[in-house]
Amino acid sequence: MTSRTASVSAGSLFLGVIVFLGVVVFLFFYLRPLVFLAQTKREFRNSPEIWLVPKPLLPAPIASPASRSKVVSYFGYQFDSPTPEVKEERNVEKVVVLSFSNCAVMAIFEPQANGPLTGLMQRGAPNAARSFEDVYGKEAVRSDYDFRRTVLNMTPEDLRLIASPRQMVRNSVLLTLKSVDSQRFKNGLYSFETAAMHGFLEGDVALDHGVIIQAFDHEDHLLTFVVTARPDKSCFGQPELNHIIFSLRPVAASE
Repeated sequence: MTSRTASVSAGSLFLGVIVFLGVVVFLFFYLRPLVFLAQTKREFRNSPEIWLVPKPLLPAPIASPASRSKVVSYFGYQFDSPTPEVKEERNVEKVVVLSFSNCAVMAIFEPQANGPLTGLMQRGAPNAARSFEDVYGKEAVRSDYDFRRTVLNMTPEDLRLIASPRQMVRNSVLLTLKSVDSQRFKNGLYSFETAAMHGFLEGDVALDHGVIIQAFDHEDHLLTFVVTARPDKSCFGQPELNHIIFSLRPVAASE
């Protein structure tokens, strides 16, 4: 009995050591990610805008399109004006301000050679691209467009306890990045795709003081617009905004 008791005690001790080591390993690899995840969940649990993901934007016809066919061209891109009159209010370095029949104002910003993500990777160490890939995932860092799409499609639902430590940290960071801009799209968040461009619309032109269009071409160049409609007029709304978005294209080489 004594030998059997000693054997059982040794077995129990061994099992206890295994459990203890398992807890230590778990805490070593999971404690920080779990704390980060819990803090992120708590911070955004009462933020309804953080749950928004881009909805596909559909073209909307506008009245008398034949009379509104003026082509507007800046910074190597062009679109069809949605109003009979479009006037250049200001043209300074890297930004142009237009007025559409005194119904809305648009600021167009000159595209940068590199977007935010690719610019950081190029300015970083030689292995910076690999580091970004390890943190955010291979698909997210393929382009600035893919990174922005990944950020905007992240929701608190993606913060799962059943995930690897890397996934916990990745999704928490991405959701935190989304929260920085969340007030801009609390009234609406949309995506669009045409033969020439794809991107996102942040905000509702009827509800917000200004909405932001981020349009990427197939070479991942980013063209940014800020559009503000006159609140005292009803001559510029979502159909007019869609008309700009869905007619946007790079200027052809022959033009």
